[in-house]
Amino acid sequence: MKKSLLALAVLGAFAGAASAQSSVTVYGIVDLGINSTDNDSANGRLTGLTSGGQSASRIGFKGTEDLGNGLKANFVLEGGFNADDGSQATTGLLFSRVSTVGLSGGFGAVNMGRQTSVLKDAHDQIDPFGAAGSTGNLERIFYSGATPNGGRVSNSIKYTSNSFSGFKAQAAYVFGETRGDTSANSGYGLGVGYANGPLNVQFAYNNVDISGTTAPFANTSEQDNMFLGATYDFGMFKLHGAFADTEIDFPVATDTEARNYMLGASVKVGAAGTLLASYAVNDNKTAGVTNADSKQFAIGYTHDLSKRTNLYTGYAKTSNDANALVGGSSVTAGNDVTVFNVGVRHKF
Repeated sequence: MKKSLLALAVLGAFAGAASAQSSVTVYGIVDLGINSTDNDSANGRLTGLTSGGQSASRIGFKGTEDLGNGLKANFVLEGGFNADDGSQATTGLLFSRVSTVGLSGGFGAVNMGRQTSVLKDAHDQIDPFGAAGSTGNLERIFYSGATPNGGRVSNSIKYTSNSFSGFKAQAAYVFGETRGDTSANSGYGLGVGYANGPLNVQFAYNNVDISGTTAPFANTSEQDNMFLGATYDFGMFKLHGAFADTEIDFPVATDTEARNYMLGASVKVGAAGTLLASYAVNDNKTAGVTNADSKQFAIGYTHDLSKRTNLYTGYAKTSNDANALVGGSSVTAGNDVTVFNVGVRHKF
């Protein structure tokens, strides 16, 4: 009897050790609020409940397994959804935000699958609004309002180094998966950053070969994006600044170029509040093109009710020159866009 009890105790100890070596976490965000958008068109203002006023609603699963000697296996599966009606955020993609598996250790981390681009990893850290939401989102105006691949890339492999005294590097490659042509629809990204103490500086370069596709630019052969941004935390407030350059090469049309600038701030208001503000410009540098610049001013406020739940509100106005049409979907050239929202976000 004593031997049986001892055997069970030993088995239980091994089972406990095994379960401690691997873990799976369910997480997500539910963000829902009232959103009012005016595209300065004859159709008038659109007001209603909208998902993702501050952050995109999502549900995810992530796990890690300790393989020993500092080596770990990791996976992330994350899908977006619309909290106002329960629908899938991106039709046809179950895990539209992230779908990766990889290894990490003393060498850094290597992940494969659908994931954020190196370019998005950089500007998400610099934008006061986190490059998310329906008001101050930097992606609404930077890169002429068309972030390559929407900031997320499928069929990709990405390496991220560990931090060395605040320095960290990234490199990514996207497989075009076009039969007979390994370069068609492929891409790559390189990034380096320094985040230590109050200073955070991020640089990224992104190249996309989108020949043979119709979106986001028909008959495009290549798109290059460069981003440089920084934040400095003074304690009660943080200063944000960014610069970007976009070049789009067309094989049978005039190449286009745009430069972006952003200056912003995030200011603590009491123990639970944060005031956000930014001013961003899309300066169209395309040869022979005039009156095609855009400017965006945004202001927002978030108030924490707990570590997981907060209230938010925001307002943004995008002013388009006669030949510019950035600031959201269904925008007509020359029309301004104003957005106001108020909502609640819960993380779990």
